[in-house]
Amino acid sequence: MRENSYDNFMRLKSRILPLLTAAALSAPLLGAVSSCGDDGQNPQQQKVSKRVRDKKAYALGGEHARKLLEYADDEGRVQDGLLDTRARISNINAKLGAQSAADYERGFTDYVRKNNDSLARIIF
Repeated sequence: MRENSYDNFMRLKSRILPLLTAAALSAPLLGAVSSCGDDGQNPQQQKVSKRVRDKKAYALGGEHARKLLEYADDEGRVQDGLLDTRARISNINAKLGAQSAADYERGFTDYVRKNNDSLARIIF
C-alpha cells in the first residue's frame, strides 16, 4: 500500500511540477497585466499585515482549498482549481484590496498544508 501511494505521489509530482513552475513564472506577468489600470492605489505600496485581518476571506480560501482537495487525485481538476484560485486572488485584490487577497491566499495555503501535506509540498 505504501509503495503504491508513493508511486502515485511521484506520478502526480512529475505531472504537476512543470505546470506549477510555468504558473509561478507567469504570476509576475499576470500581476503586471492586472495592475495596468490606475485606480489611485499602487499594489506594491499597499501594506499587508502578517496577521489575518479579513476572516471572511481567510475562511473562503479554506473552503476553496477543501473543495480542491476533494479531487486531489485528478490532475486536470487540480490544475483548473489552482488557476481558479490564482484568478480569485487577483479579483479579490482588485475589488477588496491586498489585505483581503493575502488573507484569502493564507486561508487556502493553510488548509492545504494542514490537510494534504504531500500536495502542499508540490504546490508551495
